[in-house]
Amino acid sequence: MNTGKTRKPLKAAALVAGALALSGLVGACSANDGANSDAIVVWDYYGSSSPVKPALDLFEESHPDVTIDYQEYDYDTFQNKLAVAVSSGAAPDLATIDMVWTPVYAAQGVLSDISEISQGELNGEPIESQYSKGALEAMEYDGRTIVLPYDFDAYALYYRKDILEQKGLDVPTTHEELLNVVEEMSEDTDGDGKVDKYAFQLRPDTFEFSQFLFQEGGSLVTEDGTKSAFASPEGVDALEYMGRLMDAGSVYWGPDEGDSGGLAGIADERIGMFLNGPYMMGILKDGVPEQSGKWAVADAPFSKEPGSYLGGTGLVIPTGAKNPAGGWELAQFLLQPAQQELVYTKAGAAPATLEALELPALTQADPFFDGQVPFPVFEKALESAQPFPYVAGWSDIDQAITDGVVETLVQGTSPEVSLRKAAATADEALQK
Repeated sequence: MNTGKTRKPLKAAALVAGALALSGLVGACSANDGANSDAIVVWDYYGSSSPVKPALDLFEESHPDVTIDYQEYDYDTFQNKLAVAVSSGAAPDLATIDMVWTPVYAAQGVLSDISEISQGELNGEPIESQYSKGALEAMEYDGRTIVLPYDFDAYALYYRKDILEQKGLDVPTTHEELLNVVEEMSEDTDGDGKVDKYAFQLRPDTFEFSQFLFQEGGSLVTEDGTKSAFASPEGVDALEYMGRLMDAGSVYWGPDEGDSGGLAGIADERIGMFLNGPYMMGILKDGVPEQSGKWAVADAPFSKEPGSYLGGTGLVIPTGAKNPAGGWELAQFLLQPAQQELVYTKAGAAPATLEALELPALTQADPFFDGQVPFPVFEKALESAQPFPYVAGWSDIDQAITDGVVETLVQGTSPEVSLRKAAATADEALQK
């Protein structure tokens, strides 16, 4: 996640009238790293398991007169390169982005208004009929549609089903029940006073804090986006609860622990329960195949109401794209059910459209999860998930929240003090 300073917003370029004709796939010559003049230029951060690349092969088969200039970048390089490309007139025609980058890109003017070229429709149907409420909210910035979710990330509870059954424990549904299960499930096998087996993985980041905050009925910023809102009684309750989870038997999994998914701790069984998104299903299958049949997923336990942060991967047409019509037709192709299925089969992630979530590949019993059909759990989480706020200072706010959570969980500072300090930084960032 980018924690650097955001630049001043760039002036958004209007899409030319000819771009509104979806048949106009051949765009003007692009300045994109030697791109062909008749190519649709695609930038992708997804990595080696990208579902985009095989879908592009299918697109070219059905569009023999169209060339795809596919450019793949690692996560960190891509994050900085896109804004530079837009400012220098070298924007691609279509790009994948991490949804957590959207606030910064939106504030910089990097993302064009898709509503102009879509006219409110996706593959001939209203866009609002094809996504969940939370996903629809994540698309909008300042009254414009700037991103279309390609896959989604919303949190559910992963747990070692076999261990709960051995210990006679029920799957927790509330925060209090989760505390009890964590305490009963975790073990200190070497007697050093620290849990080292079947612990709850607690991550000191904005993703996890926001989950507990939303479940308390709180918000990250005010409705008008001008002030922080997380140093509220709800925020204090959320951070206090994270501290109680630590005391009950959690493994603190900070940046120094390496992989953010905690696969090392899952493999050696330090971790027996955690909150995370659907992409972790693929990571578990690839990383710990010997634990097949031992895991299950359930609705995330909550305090006052269900809630999760909403993230994932989005498709965008950057400002200044030379061939936005080509980018839009390709985006629609990628969001058709057959190509959305590749999100699951190639990347192990969850496709974002509602129709794709009903595909047979996503509704079959999964042997790794002991015959469970896990995707409906994440689809339910999607219903109450919220995107991070689209405000210019989000990267600084995100870092301030993370610092505050770490300060409380590691240094023992009271939640009130940690969150007030973080809020002061956040309010300053919101005024920039």
